[in-house]
Amino acid sequence: MVGGAEQPCVVTRRFDAGSDSPNPCGGSVISLLLVGTALAVPRPVVAMGDGLVAGGPTSELSADPTVPGGWVSVLADCLEERAPGQVTVIDRTDPGDTAAIARARVSEVHRLRPRMVVVGVGARELAHPDADVDAFRRDLRLLLGQLRAEPAPRIMLVGMVPPTLAQIPEVSPGEQRQVDQRTADWNQVLADVAHAEGGVRHLDLWTEWPRDPAARSRLTVDGWRLSDQGHARVAAAVCDAIVSW
Repeated sequence: MVGGAEQPCVVTRRFDAGSDSPNPCGGSVISLLLVGTALAVPRPVVAMGDGLVAGGPTSELSADPTVPGGWVSVLADCLEERAPGQVTVIDRTDPGDTAAIARARVSEVHRLRPRMVVVGVGARELAHPDADVDAFRRDLRLLLGQLRAEPAPRIMLVGMVPPTLAQIPEVSPGEQRQVDQRTADWNQVLADVAHAEGGVRHLDLWTEWPRDPAARSRLTVDGWRLSDQGHARVAAAVCDAIVSW
């Protein structure tokens, strides 16, 4: 702790999340700085929201246990490969977050002084048929307003993808079509809010997400959670968007 502010953990060697070696930073902080750049720590990229999940009821929201840190850890590896030693990625996601809940942790994100915040919210709201889209829009705008306090980081809103209902017993194809349409509608809210805000971009995942049941099933587990391939697909899209911004 320096001056009361939390400092990102610095990993001075490559950490393999699949190895038996302990993560020296703990499970929630992924830092990919090389020894030669440790003295000039760049402002980090911080991920927050429900970005570890594809969407679902609160009781079923959890990170895919086969990928520590979900797609955020894969994103960190991708950015390290694309920009060696130049990017620190800090994971502040929480499965089950809503736009309203995430607002309570904005001060924690500000203490990290990020240059960019990757926000993934809406999956939990999307999972409930009676969710109020206008309330979500209002909470999202309030969240972005808090995040954009000085020093204002760039903000990337990661779009939602629906669950694969074919992986859940006794679910009809008609229900998949309904949840797909809800996903499109809620993603439009993300796009509209991002367009209205300066320094905010919407990353559309749903347009290129497979519609074929077999292809979709490779991207999710038990319907609600992203698989290894799903995490890798999302991470690659976020990585490309960050590098090109």
